[in-house]
Amino acid sequence: MKTESDKAAEAIRSRYVRELVGVVLVAVLVGWVISRYLPARPAAVGDARGAERAKALAEMNAANTDALAHYGRLDPVRKIVRLPVAEAMKLTVKEWENPVTGRSNLLQRVDKASAPLPKIDFE
Repeated sequence: MKTESDKAAEAIRSRYVRELVGVVLVAVLVGWVISRYLPARPAAVGDARGAERAKALAEMNAANTDALAHYGRLDPVRKIVRLPVAEAMKLTVKEWENPVTGRSNLLQRVDKASAPLPKIDFE
């Protein structure tokens, strides 16, 4: 025969089980509501988008290769040009044979590149 303390312990366990089941059901309900009413996730990247991205990557790589290997104008107003990497390395080694001169020339180029642009009067 069950005593009063056994009945009380069983009632407490029963209450905890009911509360646990209730919490799980509420969590499932919240998850369902969120999945039902939030905006849909974007579609997976398909073959068309993959091909488009591959084409964009190839174009970007070609532009980067061209920029690294050929001369170009970066800022015509300040007369700043882009040199190929190999040529720039040769000039750097030659210029820095004398570190004092190399530093002086570097500081002059920084001042030239960061100088404010001339003001244009539109009136």
